[in-house]
Amino acid sequence: MTNKTPDPAKPDAQIREYLVDLMQLLLSWSWEGVVGHEEVVEKAAASFGVKDVTVVYGAESAILEYKGQTVLVKVDMPGFPALTNTQKLKNHLADVFEGKLTPEEACKNLSDLKSSKPPYSPLLVWLGVVSVSAAFAVEVVGTWEGIFFGILTGMATGAVFLAVDKNPALARLGPLIAAFASGLIAMVGWQTGYALAAPGLLLIASTFVFIPGDSISMQAYELAQGRWSPAVDRFFYSVFILVLLASGAYFAAVVTSTPVSALLPVAPDGEEFPWWAIYFARIPFLLGIMWAFQMDKDHFLTALGVLLLSTATAQAVAIGTNGIFGTLVSAAVCMYVSLWISQKPRAIPTFVLMVPVVFALSPGSHGVREIETWISHGEMTGVADLMPLFGNLLAIGLGMLIGRMISGKHWIKGFEEKMTA
Repeated sequence: MTNKTPDPAKPDAQIREYLVDLMQLLLSWSWEGVVGHEEVVEKAAASFGVKDVTVVYGAESAILEYKGQTVLVKVDMPGFPALTNTQKLKNHLADVFEGKLTPEEACKNLSDLKSSKPPYSPLLVWLGVVSVSAAFAVEVVGTWEGIFFGILTGMATGAVFLAVDKNPALARLGPLIAAFASGLIAMVGWQTGYALAAPGLLLIASTFVFIPGDSISMQAYELAQGRWSPAVDRFFYSVFILVLLASGAYFAAVVTSTPVSALLPVAPDGEEFPWWAIYFARIPFLLGIMWAFQMDKDHFLTALGVLLLSTATAQAVAIGTNGIFGTLVSAAVCMYVSLWISQKPRAIPTFVLMVPVVFALSPGSHGVREIETWISHGEMTGVADLMPLFGNLLAIGLGMLIGRMISGKHWIKGFEEKMTA
């Protein structure tokens, strides 16, 4: 027998295939931004001994220049990854960076990751949306009536959430359908006297899972990092989602013959919850996020600790200043703490810890309320009322940037490049 001479082109082809697959995966998960993606791919290439690599990311496409060859990677619309998969990817990248995988093994490992099933059933995902809606109503509405309608509208929104998950073609219409369904429930309850608060306020909590406040905040972070092109693209798309949500509520008002002025999200009638009630609500809030967005159950307690820290910091700072400054400080503190927790290659990703924080601080709910105010011709003008939205947006984005600067970390371990984006 004679030994076969190794084909020197084969390793190069496998490395290029792996890098393209990795870029495709990162891009398909990049609804939260692309900051740090280039560094991840270039570091992966360097781990296989390839230095001649250039990577450029946009909002829906990326370019790889590999040893004189150019490859274009595209996706239809970036999505949101299952949170448990971000841990798997971080572990995978740690193995690649440490030289534990050949290019062929890395391709197979990444393929297995893509095809892995999420840990929770559709029923738990649906219950997660309901739990988030009820818990978010504690903050948005602040009354038992709000929680009750949060559960009812959350049931309808949960069904739409599952439908969008099963059929990505509905992704662009999901927010409108969810707001329309929630609006019907809230407005019928208001017209029949079962709801005292304005339906424009009651429907907000249930549409939380579609509110792009987290994405808007991340776009502010991208802008602060100088990533103008992808940030602006996704920012305007996020605003479009807010318009769809408000339009859904408007259509519900038209169908039920509800006065458009009822969309004005005024304060509810009745005694509101005390300030400390939000701390109890954070448990079902995070539980809902865990189920709806497929977070690993082993991450729950750590994420809850960071979320409670965020709430306490925002409240404490806001007492002596204002809510926007409290949001900024809270985002900075939690980013710093999350980076510290996540600094080891296989530790819980910063992304997992920061998603609930950004959801909690999210300006998205403010955005829906302000757009509803604009549509309903409330006493405050839409332009003036939209200012809190952009104030909170900048506060979260800059807060995360400050937290990263204070931490002194350079995102060279595992998946921190994506997790802190």
